[in-house]
Amino acid sequence: MLPSSLKSIYQQYKADTDSVANWLAKTANANGYQDNASSSNNVLAKSGRVKGKARKQAKASGQPQPGNLANKTSRIIRVRDFEPMASHIAKLDSVKVPHDLSVALERVIWVRKNFLKRLLDSGAEIEPGSDTGSFNADEAAEKAGEKSQEAFKNMFDVLQVYAPSESFLNAPDVAPKSATVLEYTVEQDESMEDAIFALVTLLGDYSRLRQEVKSLWADYEANRLDLAAAAVATNMAFELARSMEDEIAPIIRKHDGEAGELATTYFMGLCNLYGIDPGDKQPGDAYNLQAYDLAELCLATTNTLLTSYATGTSPTVVINYYNGKFGWYNEELGAKGKTSRAKWDQDKNAMLEILPDLHFLASNMGTGAVEDELIRGIGALMRDPDGVTPLWLSFAAQIYLDVLQSLGSNCGRGFDEMKQESLKIKKAMLNVPSSPERSRVLKAATKWDKDPIRACRDQMVKLGQLSGTMPPAWRFLRRNPIHCGLLIHNMRVNLHLSGVAYAATPGAVMCTTQLYQALRQEKLLSDQLVWEDVETFWKMQGDSAFFVGDPPKNREGYFKNYCLCLGVSVSNWAPTKRKGKVNVNTANRRNMKFNGWVSLVINRRLAPTGERLPLSSDLIEGILIEGRRHETMDGKGHIQPEIKGKAKDEPIDAVSLPPAALIRRLALNIHAEIPDIRFNYFTMHHSAWRFLTELKEEFTRLWGARFLQYIPTEDKLPYVVGYVFSTAAGQKGLTSDDKGEAVDAGIDAAAKVMRKFLEDGHGRVVKEQVETEVEPEELKDADFEGFSDSWRLDTLMKKLKRESQAGRGSGRGGAEEDCHMQ
Repeated sequence: MLPSSLKSIYQQYKADTDSVANWLAKTANANGYQDNASSSNNVLAKSGRVKGKARKQAKASGQPQPGNLANKTSRIIRVRDFEPMASHIAKLDSVKVPHDLSVALERVIWVRKNFLKRLLDSGAEIEPGSDTGSFNADEAAEKAGEKSQEAFKNMFDVLQVYAPSESFLNAPDVAPKSATVLEYTVEQDESMEDAIFALVTLLGDYSRLRQEVKSLWADYEANRLDLAAAAVATNMAFELARSMEDEIAPIIRKHDGEAGELATTYFMGLCNLYGIDPGDKQPGDAYNLQAYDLAELCLATTNTLLTSYATGTSPTVVINYYNGKFGWYNEELGAKGKTSRAKWDQDKNAMLEILPDLHFLASNMGTGAVEDELIRGIGALMRDPDGVTPLWLSFAAQIYLDVLQSLGSNCGRGFDEMKQESLKIKKAMLNVPSSPERSRVLKAATKWDKDPIRACRDQMVKLGQLSGTMPPAWRFLRRNPIHCGLLIHNMRVNLHLSGVAYAATPGAVMCTTQLYQALRQEKLLSDQLVWEDVETFWKMQGDSAFFVGDPPKNREGYFKNYCLCLGVSVSNWAPTKRKGKVNVNTANRRNMKFNGWVSLVINRRLAPTGERLPLSSDLIEGILIEGRRHETMDGKGHIQPEIKGKAKDEPIDAVSLPPAALIRRLALNIHAEIPDIRFNYFTMHHSAWRFLTELKEEFTRLWGARFLQYIPTEDKLPYVVGYVFSTAAGQKGLTSDDKGEAVDAGIDAAAKVMRKFLEDGHGRVVKEQVETEVEPEELKDADFEGFSDSWRLDTLMKKLKRESQAGRGSGRGGAEEDCHMQ
């Protein structure tokens, strides 16, 4: 299989041409081919090392950079050398073309010949020198392989030879070959033909990505996929789209343009091919709507709308709104428009209504907890008024339209789910004492309690800077299930990270789990009495979070494990150990681990950071592989003992998938991690603390106030479990000399308290929090002090007032009466 860096169509094609070139050159040279003129022109390939600003950005983003490979030299074969080498090989009966090379050869010839035919049919003028470009190289290769071609069907059919089959996706990875002394690559074709070919391969990749994203949202609508998983994968598809555009940008820029500009030119050519005059349009239309389907394939619809907004709106005026001049988006109609006119109107109005919101959130004034790629892209576009709308941003906008319209009147479902997630988390935090961990959770959960966009518009109305009927509050979120899903993901990750840190230090959850295991081992709890939350918590963390080695089987084992987990050294049980100071081994102390590693890493990509390099397929695959490795680890980064044998027998394989399949794998991974990051460790800690408090009260009732000497302060409450284990094992100390008479009263009392605790329904509190809907009225009197103004709206209002007094910036569009933005 191809490495992930060659999973885009264009990179696969280039890999094929290089493999053909390499074989031709090596085979010809090994069989007596000599051409002094050409060999002298076989120059060393230049290093692809990134320099300057791009290198700094790559380093900051953690993206790997190409460097010199050891023991490997690459030479470039000029296209004119192909013909004589191929002719030389064709005369040799002893040379047979390897099967894998034949496949590559057939793909290259079929793709380029059919693509050129398509290009000529469209009326495109091929550069005079292009017949000496890569197409000629393909002809030379064909002479060596003698392969045939098939008919061309539609715009992307020519690229289907690079569509991964099931056998391709499931095939094992090819073992990497050892580095060779000399490798050959094909001379870079910089013709317009090759630039257009690169563009069409990019559009083909985008088409596949788009279909996969649509499939993910269909799964969400059918309740087969969580909103956060669909949203995270969609946002990552935007990053992949950008990295793919970056791949082909150099060859397109050779012709003084960008991918978006070339896509528009290509769209015009397709219109000509189908006999459509793109300029024959009605007022308010971007093009002749007979070409709507072609425009959608070339992303011309969203490209036009984005460019129009960027050039017609002042980047300094970040608070505006669409005034409905061209109509409004119809949620009921959604994607069910029958005519091109109806589809165009839906696209146009949906974009015009959302763009001012994206513009605001991309500004310093509207920076939120989450910055998706669409917001980040709009911000970059508005900061560079003379720039060209990147094609990946047009793709992202088209995906937004696909998602919005596919949900129809149910487009607000994501907003409702986001609000419910926020309510559940806020309710769970009501009884949590003030702490840095609680603050981090509430900061994320309360961020959208107020709509900053509507608040700023209302203030502008008061200042006389805006007029008319304002869009309703929270329309941005109601119309943007992608962003709602990312907010949910961010809330869950913050809940998990802060919850684990909050619950780990006191030790209540560790000691309670140890006691629960001991009581079950002693058969003091019936099979019907299950502490579901502890069972779930135990499974998530693994045995190594609670036990040194295997879970203990007897009363002495319970006590010894308890002591070891507190950091006591096993040497204290040595026969030769003298009485005195207790030996300590901090390595024995148990650590809880953060789960959902992929979710945690991806969440960092959502932080507002401004411009940065996008993630490539390589890096996404690396995240998925690392996530699988972390699943096998404990809190100290070691492979969990209970799965060490399985991990050895089932090594972690590489994830090697084409972009569309990679996006689905990521979505499924995020979906699978949701139970881990949604589990409320705050509640788990307080549930365990409540149980230990009841156990301490029972022991105080049995043995009086003298028992409290073992629990001198409230923070030592987990020691009550140590008292249970020490009395049950008859241990007054750590050595064999400290052995006394075992007493059942403590462990029996612990079993009695736990049975009552579970019978009263306290064993599934965490689970019920997730399952129970929270009504807004339940929190109407809640006072989350310090989080009522998470957008710093008071500061924003003052800033708006100052700017208003200084004078508002003007737009770059037409006269005010003609402008569709206010």
